[in-house]
Amino acid sequence: MFTHALHRFSHLVVVFGALTGSVLSVLSAETAETSKSVSLHLSLTEATFDRVKGRISLSVRVQTADFEAALSERARRKIAAADAGEFAPLALEYVRETLHLKTPRGEPVRLEWAGLDITSTQVFLFFEAPLIGGLKGVRVANTLLQERIADQINSVELHEGALKQTIVFARATGEVVVDLKP
Repeated sequence: MFTHALHRFSHLVVVFGALTGSVLSVLSAETAETSKSVSLHLSLTEATFDRVKGRISLSVRVQTADFEAALSERARRKIAAADAGEFAPLALEYVRETLHLKTPRGEPVRLEWAGLDITSTQVFLFFEAPLIGGLKGVRVANTLLQERIADQINSVELHEGALKQTIVFARATGEVVVDLKP
């Protein structure tokens, strides 16, 4: 799963480069996994709607160092991802404040904690939430880490069956209405 996510993350880098006209080098999976410095600040959120359960599942992938720094700044003390007992509630609160989903009627979708996975360079945060009616028309906004990192880019990839949509949030991007396509 990690290799697949990394491939899609690398694809996002290429797409972003094409959109902005900038030249970006894509790191190999091996280099990205062992790299200690981060010059490109990206997060990748994958959201999948399960119509039978009436729930949306989300995974949010961020750079460990960036996320720990943001949580530490908010808590005014050192926060480490390795300390899940302290890290998880702070991560949930922060993601709820920066990753917003609203129903087509404008009602907030409240994310529930579903777990985390940590590598040396990445944190994967997992959330779920009840959602009636599917993703079409849902409003999404993602400002994760943008208050502290000027060049932070957040990608949200949404799936409902064979339908999908990818939304890229730069610093000035506001709320986007989901319009899934095959």
